[in-house]
Order: sequence, then C-alpha cells, then structure tokens
Amino acid sequence: MVDIVEENSGPGAALYACAPCREQRGLTPVVEQAHEVAYRDYLIHTTDCAGCSRLGRCDVGGRLRDIYQRALDGAA
Repeated sequence: MVDIVEENSGPGAALYACAPCREQRGLTPVVEQAHEVAYRDYLIHTTDCAGCSRLGRCDVGGRLRDIYQRALDGAA
C-alpha cells in the first residue's frame, strides 16, 4: 500500500503498487512514510503512558504529537 485516499463520506480506498512500480515511480510504502512512522510512535507512547490521557499529554507525548503533526503537514 502506497497511499490512502480518504473520502468525506463513505469508505476510503487504499492504493497499492508492486515493487517494480514503487521503484520506478519513487513511491514509498505507507508504513515507511514519515507521518505513519510518527503516528505509530505517538500511539505506542500514549497507549502505555500514565501521564497521557484524554485531558492532555505528558511532555514526551506532546512532543511526539508535534512531530506527527509536522510530518502530516509535510505529507500534504
């Protein structure tokens, strides 16, 4: 999977490319894209952190969220 197309209503769609097409077109698998890596790090931290809750984040959780947001902004 190299991209996720999200719709305003209804289900989104996943876009896939085989290895030769990824290489030829310079596509990066979603799991290796900066925003996905940052989101995974953020989720892992907040799931296990006693200082992170619906009310706020600990310092590390806040920094990881900021990293994720910057990666999202860069992906757009």
